Amino acid sequence: MRERLERLEALASSPRDGSRAPDERVSVAKFDLKTLTALGAIVLSVAGYVIQDARNSTRLDAEIEATKVRVTNLEKIATANTEARIRSEVELGELREGQAEIKRMLQQHEDESRALRRGQR
Repeated sequence: MRERLERLEALASSPRDGSRAPDERVSVAKFDLKTLTALGAIVLSVAGYVIQDARNSTRLDAEIEATKVRVTNLEKIATANTEARIRSEVELGELREGQAEIKRMLQQHEDESRALRRGQR
């Protein structure tokens, strides 16, 4: 490792006019097996994180869309239930009015029947 650092320092301090030996330029580009393995591991690790993040993002997007659909369906159901409740309340009010009218008619009929019975006596 120390040798590599010394070579790199020597290359950095040497003139940049290309007067270096070809072997020196090639030796900078050469990597040992450990370095290549470490770089490969880093690349695979980063790729794994990217893929996992893409999967998570896709899953979250799908869950968000499914939730939007559920909310829309629930809103439709709530609207339908509200409309049905209002219709039921209106019909119930009409039934109460009808019932009150029937009671008045029965009461009137009963009153008339009593009056007729009293008149026959």
